[in-house]
Amino acid sequence: MLTKDEIRGVIALPPTPCKEGAGGWDAVDSVNLEEAARLAENLIQAGVGGIGGCGTTGECAALLADEKREYIATLVEVARKRVPIIGGATCLGIKETVLQMKGLRDVGADAALIGLPLWQTPTMEAMIEFYADLAEAVPDLAVMVYANSMFFKSNFPTEFWACVSKRAKTTITCKVSYGIDHIKEDMDVADHQIIFMLPESGAFAAYEKVGTRVKACWATSAGSGPEPVVALMDAILRDDHAAAKAVQDDIDALGPLLPLPPGVDFRQEFPKYNAQVQKCAANAAGYANFGPYRAPYRDLPDNYRTHLESYGKRRGELAKKYSRVAAG
Repeated sequence: MLTKDEIRGVIALPPTPCKEGAGGWDAVDSVNLEEAARLAENLIQAGVGGIGGCGTTGECAALLADEKREYIATLVEVARKRVPIIGGATCLGIKETVLQMKGLRDVGADAALIGLPLWQTPTMEAMIEFYADLAEAVPDLAVMVYANSMFFKSNFPTEFWACVSKRAKTTITCKVSYGIDHIKEDMDVADHQIIFMLPESGAFAAYEKVGTRVKACWATSAGSGPEPVVALMDAILRDDHAAAKAVQDDIDALGPLLPLPPGVDFRQEFPKYNAQVQKCAANAAGYANFGPYRAPYRDLPDNYRTHLESYGKRRGELAKKYSRVAAG
């Protein structure tokens, strides 16, 4: 089973490529597997440390379980154990989560990205029990906690990590999406078992806070070209503060990483359009053809689209710059 020490660098979380004309509710075979294979190889060649599929911006809620398995199986086949492959299996309830986890395990996934059940607001006891139950149900598949405070109704306090690291032994990493205010305390109680994967937007700030304890980050922008974030994490892993800051300054110069138009309330609007935001920007960047949005999440205001396409093109140019740096 995958261990925390095998999670390093950038874990790319790109959109899931969709076939042209397959974004509707009636599409049962929507994933463009040929494009997915090409994308995976390009990401690996660019230096990512792993690839995750079917998270929030990977349109997990708009995919059938069979589509997820086929997509993850394609990533596994392309990766050939060069990097870990992580598949999303967040569902409304634990029984469906377990079934999807077993399906991902059977096609060779190295880990499953799992958020809390999407119905009741979870109590602390229920949160801990959920991941402990997953360890019992699928003991041979590592788990990445999808620790997103916006979607899963928790700020994932230090108490949670202390308990999960004791009771859920298959939990070996987490996708930190709850801020970094208590990241040091979380690491203090749990990084003997769990590697805290920082968001690309917070990796440098976390590095300044806890130093070389930052070993990995997740990047939804990887679909626009992973090279800038790879350069950032390479510098952090070398403990080269000046180089890391230079890359971060280049990224910051593009504007907010999730670029809604100026004046828009991010916390109110992003949950309405999260999948569309990433796919729109990534398609404009030209790194891959991610195709159309999937139902029911297909609407996007025109001013959002214009802003995102402009950002995506500039993000694609920055990826080319760092690709040249790497080649040189």
